[in-house]
Amino acid sequence: MLATIDRYILGQVLRPMLAAILITLLALLAERALRVIDLVLGWRGSLTIVFEMMSYLIPHYMVFALPAALFLGIMLGVARMSKEGELDAMRAAGIGLWRMARPSILLSLVVLVLHLILVSHLQPFSRYAYRAAAFAVTNASFQTLLRPGQFITIGKSTYRVEGLSPDGEHFEGIFLYSEAEGSGAVTVTAASGQIENQGAMVPLLLHLENGVQQFVPHPPDAVTGEAASTPPLTLRFGSFTSDLSGTEPEPFRPRGEHERELTIPELVGYLRWPEGTIPGGIDSWEIEAELSARLVRNLSIAFLPFLALPLALSPRRAKRSYGFLVGVVLVIGYNQVVSTGESLADDGRLSSFLGVWVPFLLYAGLSTAYFIRTARRVPDPGKSSLLGAGIDAVVTAFLKRLPWRAAA
Repeated sequence: MLATIDRYILGQVLRPMLAAILITLLALLAERALRVIDLVLGWRGSLTIVFEMMSYLIPHYMVFALPAALFLGIMLGVARMSKEGELDAMRAAGIGLWRMARPSILLSLVVLVLHLILVSHLQPFSRYAYRAAAFAVTNASFQTLLRPGQFITIGKSTYRVEGLSPDGEHFEGIFLYSEAEGSGAVTVTAASGQIENQGAMVPLLLHLENGVQQFVPHPPDAVTGEAASTPPLTLRFGSFTSDLSGTEPEPFRPRGEHERELTIPELVGYLRWPEGTIPGGIDSWEIEAELSARLVRNLSIAFLPFLALPLALSPRRAKRSYGFLVGVVLVIGYNQVVSTGESLADDGRLSSFLGVWVPFLLYAGLSTAYFIRTARRVPDPGKSSLLGAGIDAVVTAFLKRLPWRAAA
């Protein structure tokens, strides 16, 4: 069971953490929502598809939002307690920094488990689902794309109808032009028609009434001079039925042709496969880089409290505290270093150990050492931290070099 002090510290951390998760998700989803709406409505999709595609993005953005929110929650919660003197009261009661850090460490382990579930299974599957939905939207069927008075080209066929019923199944005044493979072109005009949907796996049937079909062969070959074996043909019909097998989109590719769509157990399994045998043409170093980046980002969460807690502590009578600014810069910089190392390892220009694991080991070692040093020192309420004093010295030296300050 958690002690009262643990529950209190958790409450101070969880409130800004949950707010940060909500704000981060809304900001990231709002940025992507504009592109999703433009994509879906541009292909005449419905708002239901927009919300469906946006739901697939939530696991992807939660992977970034969880660690960032945990860091901000610890920083803001501890900084508030430090500013209001609550940490001084805890120290006076014999509660050291290690004891204060226990709730945050336990919370980071819970976040680590949730993050592992996201990066291991939810994110790869949702990434594939989003790409499949985008493919389905941009490769809409004949019945979805057909609009009165507009030419629609799907594959090697072009369509135009004068009128269309609200359900999209009956139309008037149809024009159809299609290129036959290796033989010529077929043009069909009809007074009216109807589309019959036989099921998802069966091509649509097109029933035409009172029309003309004309076949025009390809011109003679420019090299051999051979003419087409089939002569031109014009046929008038009262009723004509044809399937639309060539106008329906191909199904989306299977999952796993990109390393980011693979789960962590699948990535581990592919590490033992010989080069050139991995499905989708994925290289072994791409598998190693993806697996290393996921594991490193996940393990990095466990060390966030060791970095955030010391930075959040501010001396009582210091002029200013730079902990929050420095912490944000360090976390963003570390993430960029890992991303760069992952990209280099993914291209085969750097090993995953040097590009991904070495930055993680440095981050983990420095964060732990900084926390231990802070925990063992007795804080001086009237003295700025070494970090704050160094930044103050740099800022003061910079201001003295400004022209108007030098003139004064």
